Amino acid sequence: MKTFRALLFTIVIFALSSCHTRVVTPDKPLRNNSLELYQRYTFQLKDARYVKMEVLKVDEQNVYGKDRKRQSIILKREEIREAKKIDVFSSVAIGLAAVAAVIFVPI
Repeated sequence: MKTFRALLFTIVIFALSSCHTRVVTPDKPLRNNSLELYQRYTFQLKDARYVKMEVLKVDEQNVYGKDRKRQSIILKREEIREAKKIDVFSSVAIGLAAVAAVIFVPI
């Protein structure tokens, strides 16, 4: 039982730390179809600031969105260094599948 708790704790830590998918990186620049509308993203700007917002509109020069306080945010496309999409469901599903494999597959 003790090893099961340790295993479960480890999987939860990995699932929560890996629930971001990098959509835009310096190697993969921002394109018109890189961001899905009405999805939450974490943007890292070139001045090392982080902005978490829901993307509402993308045009040639700007990305428009709203933060959790429902305040409008406009980011210039050339200022975006990295964008990460929050994807908790798939990370938790992978973790649960790993636990199921460890439990049900005989060694």
